[in-house]
Amino acid sequence: MRHLFILDPLDALDVTADTSVAFIQEAWRRGHRVEACGVTDLGQRDGDPFVESVEIVAGPEGGAWYASSRRRRDQLTEYDAIWMRKDPPLDDAYLFATMLMSRAAGPVMVNDPGALRDRNEKLFALEFPDLCPTTLVSRSVEELLSFRDELGGQMIVKPLDGNGGRGVFHITVGDRNARSLVEAGTAGGRQLLLAQRYIPAVRDGDKRIILIDGQPAGAVLRVPADDESRANLHVGARAERVGLTARDQEICARIGPRLRQLGVIFAGIDVLGDYLTEINITSPTGLREIEHLDGVGLESDVMDVVEARRRS
Repeated sequence: MRHLFILDPLDALDVTADTSVAFIQEAWRRGHRVEACGVTDLGQRDGDPFVESVEIVAGPEGGAWYASSRRRRDQLTEYDAIWMRKDPPLDDAYLFATMLMSRAAGPVMVNDPGALRDRNEKLFALEFPDLCPTTLVSRSVEELLSFRDELGGQMIVKPLDGNGGRGVFHITVGDRNARSLVEAGTAGGRQLLLAQRYIPAVRDGDKRIILIDGQPAGAVLRVPADDESRANLHVGARAERVGLTARDQEICARIGPRLRQLGVIFAGIDVLGDYLTEINITSPTGLREIEHLDGVGLESDVMDVVEARRRS
């Protein structure tokens, strides 16, 4: 098979921790051809979307993890699978790239570009409001602060386009910085901010559950550092082995059919205590941690699904 990976600059990827690298290396193990590009490398001539990409192969032992060829141009329909793995924040270039992907009939998409455009990972979870903590999305500073008071004096706020814990704050009554933080998060009332009930179970860890073709396949618990409110590995949380509870299974059973309906092959959901907080479909992570803790390479299961879709 011939795979195109649309992602951040290759030199910025962590070969030991990045899920995109795990997918690329699995493709190499199976003898597939792998090419890479950024979101700004796509275009269209008349009715044909194209890409300028480089082929990448495994680098020499002791050197860089990959070696690349010269750039070349090809139509998107020439590929067997196209993987959109660009990390948020998602800008106009990302939006336009998904539009061009949608015009390429034939390749297996990981994930469906229409779903990527329409399902922001913070807002997607709110399609299942009964599974989520009490939530408000607003740009009004006064409304958000009143919401905190309604919740008993604590809330978590998140930017809609953030990732890795960036811009996430625990807002409490009595904090003299509370108004300033909400003003900054809403850019002075110009941008939407998501606020949710604070769930004390975060101290025990935030569970990332991987779903492959709508089915739960593995999980990792991210336990925040003692001096942190955020349970993101990027900001010092530690990864611990964890299984799925009956509540986790219930949440997955509700979400799985919707993911399959939308063409989402690979997703990562976040569960805090008994609550769903996010559905990540843009560039979910967690495979490396699960592999380290459980000894399983879920990238192989994802590639099995991609190969089966291409054959069908």
